[in-house]
Amino acid sequence: MAFVTDQQTLNDLDIFGKGGRSSVYDLFKARTRGGALVLKDMFCYPLADAQKINRRGAVIRYFQEREIEFPFMPEWFNAFEYYLGNQDRRTRLAAEKNTLECKMRKFSRREREYALLQKGVLAGIRVVKGAEKLLQSVAKKRVPDEYREEYEQMSEILREPNLAWALSLKNPKKLSYSQMVDYDSRFRFDGNEQCKKLLRYLHEIDVYISVAEVARKRGFVFGRALEPEANELHAEGMYHPLLDGAVGNTLNVDGNSNMIFLTGANMAGKSTLMKAFSITLFLAHMGFPLPVSRMEFSVRNGIYTTINLPDNLDLGYSHFYAEVLRVRKVAEQVRRLGNLIVVFDELFRGTNVKDAHDATVAVAGAFAARRDCMFLISTHIIEAGEVLRERNVNVNFVYLPTMEKDGRLVYPYTLERGISNDRYGMAIIEKEGIVEMLKVKRECGKAQEEFVVDKQTLADLHILGKFKDRSIFNLFNHTCTRGGEQVLERMFQHPLTDANAINERGKVFEFFKESGVAFPFTRELVDRVERYLGIQVSAIRGIAYLKVCCLKLFRCVAKEKVYDMIYAGIVDTVELLRVCVEFNALLDKGDGDSVYNGVIRETRGIVENKLLRPLLGKRGNGGFSMSEVARYDYLLRRVCRKELRRLLEIIYYTDVYVAVAAVAKKMRFVRAVAYGKEEGVNRIDVKGFSHPLMVGAVGNSIRIDHERNVSFLTGANMAGKSTLMKAFGVAVYLAHIGFPVAAEVMEFSVQDGLYSSINVSDHLNLGYSHFYAEVARVKRVAEEVCAGKNLVIIFDELFKGTNVKDAYDATVAVITAFGSSRNCSYMVSTHITEAGFTLAEKSEHFRFVCLPTVMKGKIPTYTYRLEEGISNDRLGMMIVENERVVEIITGK
Repeated sequence: MAFVTDQQTLNDLDIFGKGGRSSVYDLFKARTRGGALVLKDMFCYPLADAQKINRRGAVIRYFQEREIEFPFMPEWFNAFEYYLGNQDRRTRLAAEKNTLECKMRKFSRREREYALLQKGVLAGIRVVKGAEKLLQSVAKKRVPDEYREEYEQMSEILREPNLAWALSLKNPKKLSYSQMVDYDSRFRFDGNEQCKKLLRYLHEIDVYISVAEVARKRGFVFGRALEPEANELHAEGMYHPLLDGAVGNTLNVDGNSNMIFLTGANMAGKSTLMKAFSITLFLAHMGFPLPVSRMEFSVRNGIYTTINLPDNLDLGYSHFYAEVLRVRKVAEQVRRLGNLIVVFDELFRGTNVKDAHDATVAVAGAFAARRDCMFLISTHIIEAGEVLRERNVNVNFVYLPTMEKDGRLVYPYTLERGISNDRYGMAIIEKEGIVEMLKVKRECGKAQEEFVVDKQTLADLHILGKFKDRSIFNLFNHTCTRGGEQVLERMFQHPLTDANAINERGKVFEFFKESGVAFPFTRELVDRVERYLGIQVSAIRGIAYLKVCCLKLFRCVAKEKVYDMIYAGIVDTVELLRVCVEFNALLDKGDGDSVYNGVIRETRGIVENKLLRPLLGKRGNGGFSMSEVARYDYLLRRVCRKELRRLLEIIYYTDVYVAVAAVAKKMRFVRAVAYGKEEGVNRIDVKGFSHPLMVGAVGNSIRIDHERNVSFLTGANMAGKSTLMKAFGVAVYLAHIGFPVAAEVMEFSVQDGLYSSINVSDHLNLGYSHFYAEVARVKRVAEEVCAGKNLVIIFDELFKGTNVKDAYDATVAVITAFGSSRNCSYMVSTHITEAGFTLAEKSEHFRFVCLPTVMKGKIPTYTYRLEEGISNDRLGMMIVENERVVEIITGK
């Protein structure tokens, strides 16, 4: 049976890395490209057989202890592999007896082709000789039993007649033609399979030696794999391999304590420990050296982790429902396969504390009954741990302590037995000075030239992404030309902060929406004209004419095609001008006040000027004379080059206007009206808005202004909070690039920027836990607010990475402080409804709205329509029950 895992686990553990983060794979860098592929294959397919795991570990340990070197240069492999891949028999060198004729044949061949063949043969000789040297090194230090079979097979390959001849050579730097004929035939054709087989063995050795060097430098040791029936894990001094100076911990698991229940304060190191545990077991099943001082482990069938789980708007999943479905998937695998490693970091943090407590107790208790599996579960709900301690004898309760020293929090990162009562989430927020920072009153800053937005916000809202099907960019990316797509990208990457510019662009989209015209140019035609105009031409008319005449002559004598290319470029440009005239006439309604009238006039001025107008009546297929080609080519590529470049730019912008207008018309989007800051108080008023990527989404209305600048949102799980917040954020962003929005009406004061915090993950590279990543995010936004910027800020379930007491205190303190900056607009959601009631008593500038749930028997239904007030709906446990998670685990 293969060792199973999934993409979520690989992402959680940074096995291959993502978004510039360090990866476990990168720890073990092979020297050759083939070795890198072998290494990746090992990472993709860990082993589930104790004998194979121990065998691979013994081989790597042998190379580590004997310090055997890799006697090759990577470029030898590159050249040899490329050479062996050329199996075209037409390139086979022919043997000749006459020396002079041989030389003539050699030099009559394409020089580059022959040079590549010689480079490949020379590289092959070096690889074969290097392989012999490597095997000699292995033989001198006693071939281990685990590697004897491969050693003998490699030795047999080197004795093959098609390779053995190379061993007697003295690393030649150049080969005669007759030698090339012989050696090329032996390597590339007669011995091709043996050469490739040898390379595969050498790629594996590359990995073994590379991994052995990492083990030697970092002090990694090899674990011992036990048969699954033992059901044990004994890990001493285990630490995270990507962290310098990490503290080691000891964990022991067996059938009588197969669940580890981990607690601890924020930043105590829980997530890091869970990743260290998971990565170590992952590497152990590869047979690789481990970041431990000693380890024995029973082989498992697979590993599943849930550490950084985002929502999934594409499937309509809230964060909590994504958690529930993740737990269900793991439960199904536990039931189907058994003998798994399962890691959950803070189960059900996407719901209220009561449902999170009940669901954690029910699910963890059901998992604990599966004695054949090993579980590591963390939580901030320590009350759940107390209940499990009473009900389950096979749960091992451990925690990571926090100590106070000289007014500072100190984290020893060393496991202790028991359940932690530490609650320091609010202390961390106070230490960062977020609330105090926001209490300092600052005047509003000057209007920003650039609309500020960051990667986290763009990712939260799925704004960019040319290669992402479900991105806002791709919703509008129906352009026909490459230049049009580039213009669209620039518009998306540079939102506007000038109300006039926003409104003017919006009116242009509206003009094309009402006109309903189609884009009349083909991508191929525009590309050809772009290429043609990009070719430089002499500034001196006579020289330019002479060159065209020479090209015409060469066309007849040497069959050169440059003249034909110039001719075709003239024909294409004339066709482009003709289409411009027709399209311009279609757009020109005779209305002098049209928003697009200036561009129409400019286009007419280019295509109908006295120099280009005569060309409009020409037909290239009727034939241009050589003198006409010379004259028109100079006119287009030199005299009118600047005007034609501007015409192409107009075409690209038109491409965008037509594409966006078509989407707006089809989906009934409307123009958002922008107001400058000087035109009144700050406000965002949007009616009937919905998420543009959600077909059939329910529309909602919201107003945020100076009097009520905080919209505080509550609702049960799956009621639609995250989707509504994303819809609001997307509408604000689209409005600031002058694009139509998914709403009935939208009016807004121009803002300086947009920040969201919806799917914030931990960041181990910076030493950030999930909670501290949240705190760092809030602090970053607070600094921008304190700079006096007018911002739109979206916080979805603040501080869900801490215990409910600290989350409550922090939410009340931080949102109160943020709300006092009346020049900013906030949308905030939470499951801690008590925080909402507290804020309602002390803050007059909050607007409290909720998304209700309507029960039909035991089935919750959702209106997805905003109502005034604070929701008390708590349906998290009901959703868990409806998904039958516990029943799947227990099989009852």
